[in-house]
Amino acid sequence: MIKSDQGAKDMPTMRELSRWIRDYGHNPRHLSRLMSNRFIWHQLWTATDIIDDVESAMTAYVENEFPSDLGEKYLRVYGAMQGLFIQQDALRDLIKAIHPARAIVLTDVLKDIRDARHASVGHPTKLNRKGALSAHGIVQNSIRKDGFDLLSYPEKDGKMFQHVPVLELIEKQRAEAVRILSEVVEDLREQERAHREQFREIKLRAVFDGVSYAFEKIFEEVRPGSTFIMGSWGVGHLQKSLDDFETLLKDRGLSIDMYDSIEYFYDEIKHPLTELTKYIKREPSEISSRKSAVVFTDALQGHFDSLRDIAGELDEDYASAPDPVVQSVHPEVQMTFTTTVIGKKGSSG
Repeated sequence: MIKSDQGAKDMPTMRELSRWIRDYGHNPRHLSRLMSNRFIWHQLWTATDIIDDVESAMTAYVENEFPSDLGEKYLRVYGAMQGLFIQQDALRDLIKAIHPARAIVLTDVLKDIRDARHASVGHPTKLNRKGALSAHGIVQNSIRKDGFDLLSYPEKDGKMFQHVPVLELIEKQRAEAVRILSEVVEDLREQERAHREQFREIKLRAVFDGVSYAFEKIFEEVRPGSTFIMGSWGVGHLQKSLDDFETLLKDRGLSIDMYDSIEYFYDEIKHPLTELTKYIKREPSEISSRKSAVVFTDALQGHFDSLRDIAGELDEDYASAPDPVVQSVHPEVQMTFTTTVIGKKGSSG
């Protein structure tokens, strides 16, 4: 069981679990696997949205006043039973997408909920269970917030009544969904912890340890009055540090293009480093003077400093434990959107 870091409760909520899964799924290390199948990628987030949306619907059902109008009563119980059903499907598809090694097994509680949905809302006029046909109808005057009675007509056994306790089913499914998602998240956190432990002592920042000395030697050659001594070694060392950094990322299942910031600096470095290398090796280059060479070198040094900082941040991430499920939540920012309808002017908040 996952313990809340806040200590206020033992089990996380459904929303806390789905928020953790969203963060996990958008972590660059997992993007390559999850996005390798575009349908699975979109299915994952559709399923996560549906789980949250149904949770909102169930909360509304539980907390709001139950209507007195008969039609509204039917809409509420139809919606609640159908919502529980699609949430189960979403839970199954979410787990299959993000943690395929752990298949969801429907417990008797979840199966009972599905059976109640099929009979009352899904296929009431003709329900086929392993060849046994039956018809069902909600007893109109029995509909209450806590549930309703279902009159069933099995093909061979006459008629029978059963009570469908809607509020109880909501709470039971909520508990089962939290339990299942908690076990999945715990598995994923353990996998992430083991991965970080494997690479914790291999520091990405270390590949840039000799960069400052390399720039020192490059500056000695490009400044006026200097002679060509170790500049060639210096630009070679810069390229080697980039290659080594890329290799260490690949060892961790990462790549340059998984991080926008890293990809940006690699793109910014490529051209000036190429031209500076040509200049120092006395090959034709866009750099036409020592002053221009100093400008190129200054720009490169700034980019390498930024890469070194990013590498340090990744090292800190690997030195820490995976994020807990329950985290502090920043206050929501209220936003107002203006909607323009063709032929009209208006706004909605």
